[in-house]
Amino acid sequence: MNGFIFEERPYQIEAVERVLAEFAAGRESVLLESPVGSGKTVMGLLVIRRLQEQAEGKLRVNWVASRRHILEQTQDLNDSYFHCDVNMVSVFSSNPPKADLVVLDEAHHEATQSCLDMYENTGNTRTLGLSATPMRTDRMRLSFQASIRCCGIQRLINMGILSQYHSCKLPEWNVELAAKVFCETPERWGKTLVFFQTIRECREFKRILAGRGIGCEVVTAQSNRDSQLDAFIAGDVQVVANVSVLSEGFDLPELQSVFLRDASRLPTIQMAGRGLRRAEGKTHCSLVQSSTSPYPVEKIALPAEGFRYMKGKWLSCSGNTQAIQETLEQSMKLLEKRKVHLPRYLSSGRHVKEVSLRALTPFSRRSLAQLFDIAGER
Repeated sequence: MNGFIFEERPYQIEAVERVLAEFAAGRESVLLESPVGSGKTVMGLLVIRRLQEQAEGKLRVNWVASRRHILEQTQDLNDSYFHCDVNMVSVFSSNPPKADLVVLDEAHHEATQSCLDMYENTGNTRTLGLSATPMRTDRMRLSFQASIRCCGIQRLINMGILSQYHSCKLPEWNVELAAKVFCETPERWGKTLVFFQTIRECREFKRILAGRGIGCEVVTAQSNRDSQLDAFIAGDVQVVANVSVLSEGFDLPELQSVFLRDASRLPTIQMAGRGLRRAEGKTHCSLVQSSTSPYPVEKIALPAEGFRYMKGKWLSCSGNTQAIQETLEQSMKLLEKRKVHLPRYLSSGRHVKEVSLRALTPFSRRSLAQLFDIAGER
């Protein structure tokens, strides 16, 4: 289990009790929403163990997932700690075992035809769904009768269960800029996962990195994913690029950086979540995103540090650096020449180091971003 040590956490115990209470009240389907790294598999197995104890071992259970390695990881965890009687079943199975309870991993896929066929073939009377992101990008609705939210990403970061992260903002998102930034300081980014909109962009990114002697694999639905990820985990290649095939179900705690393509809420949370798992010696994960992305990572949780890429350099936006002070002083001189109105907190003469970005209003943050942009255009 890669050094995994099982321990029941208070929020997990609470969530399990709430799930059991819903089933006891006659609910036939319950959705458990819990972030990446919170232990959804642990909670699912705890529910199964309790229900099988209540049924004196006469409860037939199928654990259903769409990815083979998820089923293998779940089987390993069950064999090591829980010893429940569970069938590991692919959602695409044409002849699944009959079951009383189906535990559906990645339950946001519940509205697909594969899942509907699974329910019909298994004959189950109860369903437990597990998902970190129980929202869909289409208009299909999930059909669970009850929904339980376990905890949030910010809480898990504060508890030290998930890794802190650094927010790194690019002025825009394109292959050339992402490759340029990575190649300038590859040691800064370490083991990196990159997301693009198309496979063509992934391959172009790989070509640029190869010209700098940096190994990169492009993972697609048709590529040999297992061998590519094995090489990535072993350190034979530093970077893996993909479109969305690794946005869920891929967990590598040692991941140090994630480059996120511009996207809406659901894919942004999924992409960012790949980097938030803790690992020995890992102090933070760098989440690289354009400042124009529809869903900033700051909406997921507060970063430990913030950076903006300007004029070929990374400048700290954490509120207490000489670089910010010098940049804003230069920007204010430029704005004075242009007769641009300054926000009160900047025109009052206070030093920048006295201003905490986390304490600023959204309007003030936008004003500060505008100052950076204007300074970068000079």
